[in-house]
Amino acid sequence: MKYIVSEQELEIPEGVAVDVNARTVTVKGPLGKLTKSFSHIPFEIRKENTKKANKPGLRFRMWLQKKKRNAVLGTVRSIIRNMIQGVTVGYKFKMVLAYSHFPIVVNVLDGGKALEIKNFLGFKINKRINAPEGVIITRKEEEKNNLTLQGIDLEKVSQCCARIHQSTVIQDKDLRSFLDGIYVQDARL
Repeated sequence: MKYIVSEQELEIPEGVAVDVNARTVTVKGPLGKLTKSFSHIPFEIRKENTKKANKPGLRFRMWLQKKKRNAVLGTVRSIIRNMIQGVTVGYKFKMVLAYSHFPIVVNVLDGGKALEIKNFLGFKINKRINAPEGVIITRKEEEKNNLTLQGIDLEKVSQCCARIHQSTVIQDKDLRSFLDGIYVQDARL
């Protein structure tokens, strides 16, 4: 069964400017600017006042779609809400270095744009992870087993965390006794 029309709204907070042009959304805030294209999804997006609070917002509308396709509308709304949070507050992920057999040596390179991992499980191979544009990796000397990743784009920051974690995945060993690796400890706004 198809739904005739599905609608959702998103309120725009003060201090944030949202521009919509042919399903390309640009969000500008105090921390920066993010742009995302949704041209592959058949839906309408307009800047209008919301029904509940009568404040500026976005209205998303989808015509003649089935239930699973309507779920995409909520996903688009969540992505734009994350963009708004990113340009107002930003995202900060903390990662912890966990080891019991060999101490992991981590060096932050190029002013926080790359990370080098040495001596993981005693391997002689060094691994280098380049951070996407807009993501900064920091490490404080007093917190020797912690890394901090910061940025305004949630997708880029979480993707960088995933790359770091996947570079320390253990293969050919019993995972119950070899728990060494770099893991996400905390994710905050």
